[in-house]
Amino acid sequence: MRAEIRSHTGLRGIAAICVVGYHQQFTGAYKFPWEAIFRRSYLMVDLFFILSGFVLSYVYCEKLDVRSFYRARFARIYPLHVFALLSFTALVLGVNALNVVTGHVAENVGSVTDWVGQLLLLNAWVPEKFEWNKPSWSISAEAFAYLLFPAVMAAMALRPRLTSIALLIGAATFYALVGTSLDITVGLAPLRCLAGFGLGMALFRYRETPVVALSGVHAAAVVWIVAALLLPVSDVLVIPGFAALVFTTGKDGGVIARLLACRPLHRLGELSYSVYLMHFFAGGLVGQVWTHGVQKMNLHVILGRSLFLTSVFVAVVAVSATTYRYIERPFQDLLRGRSRRVAMTASAP
Repeated sequence: MRAEIRSHTGLRGIAAICVVGYHQQFTGAYKFPWEAIFRRSYLMVDLFFILSGFVLSYVYCEKLDVRSFYRARFARIYPLHVFALLSFTALVLGVNALNVVTGHVAENVGSVTDWVGQLLLLNAWVPEKFEWNKPSWSISAEAFAYLLFPAVMAAMALRPRLTSIALLIGAATFYALVGTSLDITVGLAPLRCLAGFGLGMALFRYRETPVVALSGVHAAAVVWIVAALLLPVSDVLVIPGFAALVFTTGKDGGVIARLLACRPLHRLGELSYSVYLMHFFAGGLVGQVWTHGVQKMNLHVILGRSLFLTSVFVAVVAVSATTYRYIERPFQDLLRGRSRRVAMTASAP
């Protein structure tokens, strides 16, 4: 296994937390001014896609055994996906049962077909009436990229320059045609994934290109990303910032890369997949406690919002640390058939 790109792991952690923050935009009547950074943080999923293409190219650039690759991808994404879906399903059914017992109206939970479709990771392809554990749409889309990855890597080995150019043109074409919004979670969602994933693969092809004033480029990329998230501009304009940050941190050099690689952010990055898939469940638990308990205390709006957000983020990290330790890693080790000690974990989130 190749040495880990620690800054990319930390970057995944920040992106996952931003997605958690994005979904809190739909809760509560009051919002802090700084929450504006989360308003379009659904775009962090595109950062995940770019990171996946780059990191998987890095891991498998020297040797790719197709069977081992598919086994590793299955071990990486599917066990936690199933656990997250079952957990959220239990929460939804439990809340509905509580509503019935207390005389409230039960919520619509969709059909068995919707649930089975998500279990089989078809939810990025087929619209659902009830999306269950909604974040899994990106895992569904990325599974398609995994299917194509060995073929693209083979083409990259034979015609690296031509393949890289084709990937860049494909990504640019998608972003040019998609319009102003990248908030696509079904239908064209696999193409959204392929655009970012292919861009990441192409960026890796040029990884040896020297970058002058590396830390300055990092800072400019971060400023670009923040501006694109805050300003009323097309979603597509955030992509160059993501690409520049992923490309220039690919060797763990520069001030921003070292910051991303620090122990707290690196640990958050290790938990990022659990954070991403489990945050609907953890946030839902907090929401139920808040609705049926804390909210009745009539706290000041600022204090209430502060406590709510703190509770959500703490619960998400705590649940994610538990699932990472007892679900994600043990099942990876079991299905991959090797020890827990690994040098590289590659996936998105």
